[in-house]
Amino acid sequence: MALNPLLPFLMAGDPSLEALPGFLSEARALGLEALELGLPHSDPIADGPVLQAAAHRAITRSATPRRVLESLAGITDSPDLILFTYLNPLLQLGQDALIRLLEPTPVKALLVVDLPYGEEPAFEAALRAAGYPMVPLLAPTTSLERAQSLLAQRPDPGPGHPFAQRFAYVVARLGVTGAGQGTDIAPLAARVASLQKIATRPLVVGFGLSDPESLRAVRGLGATPVVGSALVSDLTSGSSIRTSLDGRMR
Repeated sequence: MALNPLLPFLMAGDPSLEALPGFLSEARALGLEALELGLPHSDPIADGPVLQAAAHRAITRSATPRRVLESLAGITDSPDLILFTYLNPLLQLGQDALIRLLEPTPVKALLVVDLPYGEEPAFEAALRAAGYPMVPLLAPTTSLERAQSLLAQRPDPGPGHPFAQRFAYVVARLGVTGAGQGTDIAPLAARVASLQKIATRPLVVGFGLSDPESLRAVRGLGATPVVGSALVSDLTSGSSIRTSLDGRMR
């Protein structure tokens, strides 16, 4: 199983929707297979201050869920996208409209932070049937027994499918996203090793990772690290994707 070196996170609409195609093209040029794209939301329960501020800026620039998806239509020079979002904006769009909006985009899967399996079964099943599976989310408090059940409920479609549709997201620590808050690698290593015994799919680890040493440590566990808040901060300061990620990919 090939290991994706990094899973970047961008907030759609920050600094602007017009900048997004260029960011996606740059990420693809770096050889990245997949990228998380956040839909701006006014009440992001899992996001730390950096991503909250980015979402607020995007919302003030009218980056609504519909406008974000419309801006992605027809884009081919992009990694596969995983739409990072919350349930309410999707329900407001409606199942049929959402699927129509997704069809011409590079979105391959959805990570809906506040959607436990079984809460919206018809909605989730319709999206999966249309080619947009939900990513399993494994919290630090999720028991191995529960993790095994979640992985079965949102099954791995198999090696013939893209990385974006196969991985499970392992939350590195309790709390919200954000660089510089520290993640203890030792218990994380034990948890990843336990999950790898019950999972046939790639594992992605996110929350609190940003420095090259932590990212290398996660890759050393056979998992893919997420870089979110640090990348968003860099782009806000005028950095490029390449400048921000180049040192973090090795």
